[in-house]
Amino acid sequence: MSERHILYLTSTRAVLFRWAGARLSAEGSFPATEEGAAAFSQHIADRRIGLFYLLADVVEEDFHHDTIPFVRGADRRALLERKLAQRYRDTSLSLVLSTGTEKTQRRDERLLFSSFTNTQQFQPWLAAVRERELAVAGVYSVALVAGSLAAALGQKKGPCLLVTLEEAGLRQSYVEGGRLRFSRLGPLDAASATNPDRVAEAFDRETTRVYQYLAAMRVLPKDGGPLETVLVAPPGQYERIVAATPRVAQLKVSVVEFETAVRATGLRGMPEGMGAEALYLHLLARRAPRDQYARENLRGSFRIWQWRNALLAGGATLFVGCLIYAGLNVARIHSVNEEIRADHEQSRAAAARYAGMTSNFPAMPTTTENLRTTMQNYGTVVKQTRSPSRLLADLSRAVTASPRIELESASWENAASLRKVKPAAATPTPVPGLAPSAATRYEVVELWAKVLGTRANDYRLTMQLVNDFLDQLRKQPGVEVISTELPFDIGSQKTLSGDVGVEQRTEEPRFKVVVARRVTP
Repeated sequence: MSERHILYLTSTRAVLFRWAGARLSAEGSFPATEEGAAAFSQHIADRRIGLFYLLADVVEEDFHHDTIPFVRGADRRALLERKLAQRYRDTSLSLVLSTGTEKTQRRDERLLFSSFTNTQQFQPWLAAVRERELAVAGVYSVALVAGSLAAALGQKKGPCLLVTLEEAGLRQSYVEGGRLRFSRLGPLDAASATNPDRVAEAFDRETTRVYQYLAAMRVLPKDGGPLETVLVAPPGQYERIVAATPRVAQLKVSVVEFETAVRATGLRGMPEGMGAEALYLHLLARRAPRDQYARENLRGSFRIWQWRNALLAGGATLFVGCLIYAGLNVARIHSVNEEIRADHEQSRAAAARYAGMTSNFPAMPTTTENLRTTMQNYGTVVKQTRSPSRLLADLSRAVTASPRIELESASWENAASLRKVKPAAATPTPVPGLAPSAATRYEVVELWAKVLGTRANDYRLTMQLVNDFLDQLRKQPGVEVISTELPFDIGSQKTLSGDVGVEQRTEEPRFKVVVARRVTP
């Protein structure tokens, strides 16, 4: 964790502490005067200061409880600013803490308004900070850190009264659920602070007094039972504090040794002679509270620091992600290379086995390339080979349906184009569902037939029987009638004629039909 610098400010002096690795070290002490602030400004000018905190432990601190209507957004912010301006003359160091909502129909929000009533004592120190453009995380009060100390000592949920002795005096803080509700600093003069008996008496007197105040102001929960009270004894005064614990029935008092509190907070080292302020300083540096007194005009450099750290963290995260991705790719490449090597070994082993097997084969009469070409040609011939059985079956059905037609001969051909069969033939009628393509071939049958039971000069009957036969052919799926040669010419340029009384011709009329079927490989 990076180092922090904290200026601990009391009514008499300011001490600059450096915190790193859960250890506190004092870097300079300055009197609470104009000259002390100037010396502080010169001191930080000669040093590299990172994240900076100001922790105030002064008497001039006000806490006021109030309620506002339940509003949100810009209306709530405007209402809070107006409330602060009504109560405090200078709101430059002020804050508002929400303490919950009223359990009524209106659901009014309970608030704790807090501010330093004498902000002038802070100005010289804040001016020095602004002049050096330090990354000020915020201005805090010891009271704001009291919740963290109470949680470290085991008081995380219920209400608790925490009493500690630090350089500025005796601090009494009332927290509930880890959040501040009230705090008070009771100064001790030098003679009392160095007298153990007077310190123990102050613990008893001030604890009882603050409890009575809280009860009178109705801050304590109703019917909550005895109030948990934790007294952090100064170093070497545990027995005296135990003997002087308040004898109030409504207080459940427990005394914690200073060394025990140090271990509970995780503080590993501090300058000698420090009191409970060391605990507050350590907890502030380790995890600062969300709420603080400074306005945004003092925290500009801190926002820049946050953005810079966010960019660095994002860049580092991206870099680590790229490294992980690159490592995965390297591992994947290594795995693929191993698989490639294994495949090469298998291929070599398979080639060796194949060579061993082929060495026992008899010598081939030709080369492997000639054999490959021959097999390719054979495959082409097999694909182009056709059997006339299907087309002849269709012709048989047509002849069966035409009993007066007798076939004399049939020739079958597997042709690549109909133009080779009859160059002058018209484009054949497309077969439904079969689109022509470059690989289309045709099987063609040329039929010679004769018409039975009619004379050669009986043109009408002969024409009717031939047309019936042609219709039967066309009914067969995929069969196309390419051309027909009748026993007589019925063209428009020819004349049908005959002689009455002339001897009738006895031979049967003969005709020729060419049919085809489109086939694909």
